[in-house]
Amino acid sequence: MIRNMVILNLVLGFIGLLLGGCQAEKKLSAEECLKQGVSFEESQQYDQAVRSYTMALEINPNDAKVYIKRGVAWSKKRDYDKAIADFSKAVSIDPRCVDAYHNRGIVWSKKENHDQAIADFTKCLEINLRHADAYNNRGVVLARKGDYDQAIADFSKALEIDPFYADAYYNRGITWIDKGYLQQALADIGKALNLKPEDQRINKAETLLETRIKNFKIE
Repeated sequence: MIRNMVILNLVLGFIGLLLGGCQAEKKLSAEECLKQGVSFEESQQYDQAVRSYTMALEINPNDAKVYIKRGVAWSKKRDYDKAIADFSKAVSIDPRCVDAYHNRGIVWSKKENHDQAIADFTKCLEINLRHADAYNNRGVVLARKGDYDQAIADFSKALEIDPFYADAYYNRGITWIDKGYLQQALADIGKALNLKPEDQRINKAETLLETRIKNFKIE
């Protein structure tokens, strides 16, 4: 009887070790890896986020949204070439992936490749005419190129879609300054400040602009 109990305990222990080993070797699903990556990204642990997204792609290499997520993480690490590669892969999987074009446009602008950025924002808008961020970001790049009229048109379109878009008001205001239209600039920057009173950048711009207008001489 005692011998049988010892044998039973040994068998149960062996089974327990097998089950424990199976649980230890259990792999996360692609969705679990994605959620893990998002959590790491939210806590600004971008290296870990990239690893988690890579694990998800090893399980499912045709998931455009994960390529976009990893591309954003690469961008936050300022590894822009890898970010562009991931956004491009997402586009190859889904040629109408608005987020891939938009994010790639942002990275192109960070690399100061204005023409490529404009092309991606434009493609984004061809797919979704109501994408306020794409209008705003294309406007910023156009303004950097000195195409102020088209930039203002893009900021205005963004505001038509979203009348509470503080950054679009601010960007249009700065562009009005570049064109020499100070009163229009002050009006737009004032609206931006009303929407984002905590934004020190807008506060500073309004103060400098008010000073400039006050000291402006009319002959």
